[in-house]
Amino acid sequence: MALVDRSGRLVKFTIRPGQAAENLEVPGLLADLETGELIGDKAYDTNGIREWLEDAGIVATIPPKSNRKVQYWYDPLSYRTRHLVENFFADLKQFRGIATRYCKLGESYRAFIQLAGWLLETKTGRRTEKPAVYKDIPPVPI
Repeated sequence: MALVDRSGRLVKFTIRPGQAAENLEVPGLLADLETGELIGDKAYDTNGIREWLEDAGIVATIPPKSNRKVQYWYDPLSYRTRHLVENFFADLKQFRGIATRYCKLGESYRAFIQLAGWLLETKTGRRTEKPAVYKDIPPVPI
């Protein structure tokens, strides 16, 4: 489970076993952060998470599950930025060791994710910078 900021940069993450529910990690991940909104998918639509977010003063932008009796409202325009998390995971998968989980120990895997997150963040032309426009360079004749 990973938290990214509005620029798509890694803020914090946890590693859980494949069969374990990730939604139990939300309070631990958000405990030290100052944020006003959590954007998550339907997997995080639980009463416990919603109550914890409300007590912490964090707006929950989580679409409700279809079988929920009380259908909570969420801001669909704000929810559109959730793709930044999916983009981060797609970018992580370009590192073969992460995509195939070569590291056997959790600490080694965690270190590799931190390194990959740093590499993605410092890559030139990443989401925080606009691409350079080369107006002064004349076109090359073919």
